[in-house]
Amino acid sequence: MTSISDIAKKAGVSKSTVSRVINHHPYVSDETRQKVMDLIAELDYMPNQLARDLSRGKTQKIGVVIPHTRHPYFTHLINGLLDAAKASDYQLVMMPSDYNQELELSYLKQLKMEAIAALIFTSRAISLEIIETYAKYGRIVVCEKLQGYQLLSSAYLDRYSSFVDAFSAMKARGLERLVLLFSRDNESSATYHSALLAYHDVYGQQSNPHMVFGNIHDFNDGLNLSYQLIKDVRIDGVLATSDEVAAGLMKGYEESGKKCPYIIGQENLLVGQLLKLPTIDHKSYSLGKLAFKQALSESISQEVLISEFLSQDN
Repeated sequence: MTSISDIAKKAGVSKSTVSRVINHHPYVSDETRQKVMDLIAELDYMPNQLARDLSRGKTQKIGVVIPHTRHPYFTHLINGLLDAAKASDYQLVMMPSDYNQELELSYLKQLKMEAIAALIFTSRAISLEIIETYAKYGRIVVCEKLQGYQLLSSAYLDRYSSFVDAFSAMKARGLERLVLLFSRDNESSATYHSALLAYHDVYGQQSNPHMVFGNIHDFNDGLNLSYQLIKDVRIDGVLATSDEVAAGLMKGYEESGKKCPYIIGQENLLVGQLLKLPTIDHKSYSLGKLAFKQALSESISQEVLISEFLSQDN
């Protein structure tokens, strides 16, 4: 295997000169740079990434904690991160968590060990208090609104107003027996918290959704749930977890011959556009790009994007 020493010997230069060429450092003449690059190509030399990180004194990797990719919110967010990373010298390291706190803690320890330069939590189970204790080892970005955490950056979505608009549209139609679907139906979910807050603000503090379901992610989840919902003819409105879930629900009602309730999807997906579904655009692709930008920033900040309800009435 070809080494830097081999390149330096054949080029008649020092190993440090070869290293400067590989790492695009200045102070190398154009003639020497071209000579070294030609030899690298001729000898099919591949720089050792670990060695390059050590020579720089830092790694060029950014960790991305992702619970799963079963929901389009996360796949679109990842696409935004990937496109932002393409324009940089940094690599993304995907760190699947499935909301396992021990796994999330192990990823924080990788930041401490300098295996990654920064860490982005797209969602989490571990507490913000624990996360913040690792901020001294590198930039940490969380995709949620923060209050009182001075060492963490935040790129988040304000979902509340879009949920208010969605529930207001349902109320204007006279819908009262609503079913709310979530990926996670607990207070640790920002979506769950914002949706219930908006529901009570529109329908009143004494009102409660007719039914609430969690762990609903995709088309098949929606289809399977429809078999249960069909049995309750009182249901007149559904806030689905995504447009794909909404499509699954509609398929189930169609197969049964039963009247489908009014359904609002989320994520503004192609399937929803084809079905002309009212939906909520959470702008997760743009959120991914924003989170990456913050991971590279020298300053700590909070930045917000506003979700938008699309009624599809036009």
